[in-house]
Parts: sequence; structure tokens; C-alpha cells
Amino acid sequence: MSVYSVNKFCRRVVHEPELREALNGSRPTAEAAIWAAKPPLSEEEVCLVLDGEVGELGLRGCNYFLLHQLGRWEVLGMTLKIHGERVRAAQAMIGQGQAG
Repeated sequence: MSVYSVNKFCRRVVHEPELREALNGSRPTAEAAIWAAKPPLSEEEVCLVLDGEVGELGLRGCNYFLLHQLGRWEVLGMTLKIHGERVRAAQAMIGQGQAG
């Protein structure tokens, strides 16, 4: 997992309206935009981002503030409510000793 690549991608969401537009397009359009990220994301990272698995990405070391931007800008079907729910669920798994 390249934490830097995922964090950089989330930061780009803030500063690049055309990226946000692509991420709100069809799933193939969003996936193509993620695959084109510089620095590149791994296949696993692309899947986690595309599926909005912000809790899992956070557990793997990605910056929660930067992941929050996906919900803030409502890309990939993410909202602030969904973001919060997924982060809390991931944190609850830690408390139960089930984190991945």
C-alpha cells in the first residue's frame, strides 16, 4: 500500500475540478481517472478508493483528513455521512480486535 499515492490522490480531488467531474461520472470513467493518478495507485488501492472504503484506507495508514475530502466533495457516491459511518465502523473493528 502506497499511503503517499492515496493521500496525493485525495488532495488532487480538492484542487482539480475536472478530476471531481470524472469521479462523479460512470463507474468506468471514475475508474479510468483513478488509474491515471500520478503517482499511480496499485490495483488494491484503486479498488478501495473506487468502492469508497475510507475506513479501511485509514486503517492502512492513509490520512483521514485527506480521505474526508472524498465525502466533502461528494465524489464516487461518497457523502460526509457515509464517510463518517465507514470510518466509525473501521474504528469499531479495532476496538473488537478484528482490524485487517
